[in-house]
Amino acid sequence: MALTILIRGHLNAIPVLADVCFTQANFGTHPNSTLSVNTPRGVLGGSIAAASAGLDYTVVPCTTSLEPLGLFVNDAAGAAFENSPAVASGKVTVMKAQASVEVDVYATRNAADGADLTYAVGDLLRSNDEGFLSNEPASGTVIGIVTKAPSTASPTLGLDMRI
Repeated sequence: MALTILIRGHLNAIPVLADVCFTQANFGTHPNSTLSVNTPRGVLGGSIAAASAGLDYTVVPCTTSLEPLGLFVNDAAGAAFENSPAVASGKVTVMKAQASVEVDVYATRNAADGADLTYAVGDLLRSNDEGFLSNEPASGTVIGIVTKAPSTASPTLGLDMRI
């Protein structure tokens, strides 16, 4: 899973990962998810980071009831062929402050009925309960605006961040 930086915002490397950031199941726990069985555990690069209530400088996966801080730059688990700095240090980098990015993890199905979501340039993006970007109508902080709609030829979602 990946976040591609097009125009850099601020890279915040202060946050400590809460334990759930390493153990979160991404496959099989969300009925309308399209992630595969090969998706690693833990937060994914391009998913949304939120502040952990009561813990200084600690982040957790975002939900619709938490305030987003930015987007995780890398997977917490890292790739098998790479070193795993998040696992070794317990820290993570979060992208914020008006960056332009592309992500390959975002909501593809409606949480309520499982209908496919489609994205268009100009859609407002917020967090869903899985911690992924979604254009489903909801209240909450706008994380970004779609600048590139995903397609079969290029499945990444482009956005200009607003947090």
